[in-house]
Amino acid sequence: MVIEEVNFMQNHLEIEKTCRESAEALATKLNKENKTLKRISMLYMAKLGPDVITEEINIDDDDPATDTDGAVETCVSVQCQKQIKELRDQIVSVQEEKKVLAIELENLKSKLVEAMEEVNKVKQEKAALNSEVLEQRKVLEKCNRVSMLAVEEYEELQVNLELEKDLRKKAESFAQEMFIEQNKLKRQSQLLLQSSLPDQQLLKALDENSKLIQQLEEERIQHQQKVKELEEKLENEALHKEIHNLRQQLELLEEDKKELEQKYQSSEEKARNLKHSVDELQKRVNQSENSVPPPPPPPPPLPPPPPNPIRSLMSMIRKRSHPSGSSAKKEKATQPETAEEVTDLKRQAVEEMMDRIKRGVHLRPVNQTARPKVKPDSLKGSESAVDELKGILPQQYHLVCSQGHSLSRRPHNSLAPRGFVLSSSRLLSEDTLPRPPSKGGYRRQCVGSEKQAEPVVVLDPVSTHEPQTKDQAAEKDPTQCKEEGGEVQPEDKEDSRGKAGETDSSSC
Repeated sequence: MVIEEVNFMQNHLEIEKTCRESAEALATKLNKENKTLKRISMLYMAKLGPDVITEEINIDDDDPATDTDGAVETCVSVQCQKQIKELRDQIVSVQEEKKVLAIELENLKSKLVEAMEEVNKVKQEKAALNSEVLEQRKVLEKCNRVSMLAVEEYEELQVNLELEKDLRKKAESFAQEMFIEQNKLKRQSQLLLQSSLPDQQLLKALDENSKLIQQLEEERIQHQQKVKELEEKLENEALHKEIHNLRQQLELLEEDKKELEQKYQSSEEKARNLKHSVDELQKRVNQSENSVPPPPPPPPPLPPPPPNPIRSLMSMIRKRSHPSGSSAKKEKATQPETAEEVTDLKRQAVEEMMDRIKRGVHLRPVNQTARPKVKPDSLKGSESAVDELKGILPQQYHLVCSQGHSLSRRPHNSLAPRGFVLSSSRLLSEDTLPRPPSKGGYRRQCVGSEKQAEPVVVLDPVSTHEPQTKDQAAEKDPTQCKEEGGEVQPEDKEDSRGKAGETDSSSC
């Protein structure tokens, strides 16, 4: 709008300039012609005489009129000059504005060119992303088709396998029954041919023989069935391995699918961002072209998530695999239940014993006011008892050492564990050390010595008897280790020593 007005003003000024110049040229020409005509007329009047004076006067009267006309023309020219100056100033200001507007127009043109280049780049990137998205969709469609075909083939193979198993079992049972009947008939015919006149005893013997033969055949059939079941289990294990491999492959395919979905989502987000940026750039261009910007378009809705056929395939395989594997798991679980129960009971007993050893016996609290004072005679008696125990304990220590050597030569099913031998020797060595006396110290020392002497009685080789199994020995002695070859491992020895140390702390 401003440029059009400037152009209109420039055209109007040029037209006025041309008109003014042409008017000035015409005025100058007319003035010159008038002056020449006046001079010519004066010459003619001088030649003509006085009769023509009146005419000269009239001419003189006309001269001031012409002079006034010239003054008016000069006045008009001054005003025109003022207007011309004003118009020139306006032209200069308009030209400066025109230059500024031309610079701004060039800047806008350069920005528009840059924006168009960016839009073209964004369009190229969008086209590349769309091509990638199409390729990924094609790959996903191929994966879906392959998975559906694999599921159909797997179902057909399962149906055929079940039919073949049923037919095989029926044929085997029928063949075995026919074979048993054939053998019975052969044997009866042979016996009848051998003895044409059999007695009742022979008939009874034949009946018993036939019954025994039937039992043997039934047992043989059962044995064969068990063998076949075991073979089927082995085949099922092979099938389970194949199913496991297929599941691993499916998991890998799921991971690949997740990666592709993530890439797809990222590409869609990029496309959305690029669309948003393109819209913003277009808005800017429109804002540069038009003063009033249009309202922004709403964002596109999110696409629905694609279906996941691999998860459905996995669920179908799991449904099919669970019923076949549940029967085998039940049969396997019934066998180790008894052994697990026994081991759990043993572990519970051992843990209870260890907790009791660690925690010790909890005594009831007694008021110190009601406690009677200890007499010196009782202290002397306790000291004498301690001395007697110190004299007895070294003898027991030598006995324990001798028993330890004898126990190391015994077989592994004996009751006497080596961990108790080491712990008892350690206890004896700790008891022989002197301890500082305290209030009730002698009394506690006596109780501790009595408690420490208890495992020595258990380790007596005369009183111990050998159990029939290792489980009984483990129930009676929780520190005994279950080993093969009848040798104690070093880790078990260290555990027994740690347990003995805990018994020392609990007894004290």
